[in-house]
Amino acid sequence: MTHRDEGAQPQPRWRLLVCVNPVSGPNKPCCGGDRESERLARALEAGVAARRIACEVARIHCLNKCLQGPAMRLAPGGAFFLGVEEEEIPALLDRLEAACGRRAADPDGEKSDPFGGLYPGA
Repeated sequence: MTHRDEGAQPQPRWRLLVCVNPVSGPNKPCCGGDRESERLARALEAGVAARRIACEVARIHCLNKCLQGPAMRLAPGGAFFLGVEEEEIPALLDRLEAACGRRAADPDGEKSDPFGGLYPGA
């Protein structure tokens, strides 16, 4: 039997992994500094929160797609999004919402219920 902390909220099932690797070189352009993936991650976080998309945006340091970056991947086992540009963020948010669903709204106006309910299409 597994004990669960009653105060803990469940984590979203989906995570959008955004490579923000700042390391680059002549043969390996990075997703981070020279392609501004940190700025893209911030815009995605704001969009996910505003739309209540049931997905977490997580910054990581390599998706092994350096030459195709900025690189992102919906995990677990989802699609890669490569060469993402700022003007593509609304379409990417649409795809995330369709794949991940939305967090349930709390009747008191909070963004999620006290149990962190995640309901597709909510």
